[in-house]
This record gives sequence, C-alpha cells and structure tokens, in this order.
Amino acid sequence: MPRGVPNQDNNPAAAHQTKFRVVPKKSYSERMSETRGEIRRIMKEALRNITGDENAAMRWPSYWKDIVVKYRVHIQGWPYDEVPFRNLSDVSNLQKLELLLKGWQDGTIYFRRLSEDEFNSLSAQQASYVDTGL
Repeated sequence: MPRGVPNQDNNPAAAHQTKFRVVPKKSYSERMSETRGEIRRIMKEALRNITGDENAAMRWPSYWKDIVVKYRVHIQGWPYDEVPFRNLSDVSNLQKLELLLKGWQDGTIYFRRLSEDEFNSLSAQQASYVDTGL
C-alpha cells in the first residue's frame, strides 16, 4: 500500500474518515448571510433596471425619500403580514428571508413604477403617518 494512504484493515479510525463530508454543511448564520446577500443583489439589479440609474441602491432608512420620491417606484408584493418592511439585517429568521428571496426570484415581489395619481395618493398616506407620529 502506498505511503500516506491509511489502511482501513489495520486502522479502525480510517474507516470512519470516509464518513465526514468534504464540504461541510453551511451553518444557519452562513445561510442567513448568503440569503440576505442574494436578496440585496436582486433588489439592486431590479432597482437599477427600472430606474435606469446604474448607481441606484436600496436605502432602507430613507426608502420614501431616496427611492419612492426620487425614482417614483415602489416595491410591490412585499409580504407585510409575514415580514415587516425593514432592513434585511434586522430580519433574523431564515424562513422569512427565504420567503423574500423566493418572491424576488419568481417575480411576485418587484419594483413597480408609480403613476402620478398613485404617487400623490402614497404621498398623502405618508404625510398622514408623519402627522400621527407613525
């Protein structure tokens, strides 16, 4: 037998070595990070496509001003009942992130251009939220 190759007949530990995975399963934290990253990539690409601005980027804290007002686009299809609309870093559940990823991938969540009437209606809603402190 060549040197460096364990002899499974003489070495009981060698028999167990073949049971270990070459590529270990990713941790929950790694899967969360990868899923967030993929959602962010898809969102950035979608925003840049609909706006024509190659520098457009999602800005969670200033979404209204920097996305809706500036570009007159809005995210359609967000599952508000299941995932609050907030920075993806604040979503701490992999299943919720996977729900968002699936929506962006299959097109049920997307950026949609707003008509002037839709924008005015949303603006009035936004002003009422500000006035009531929401």
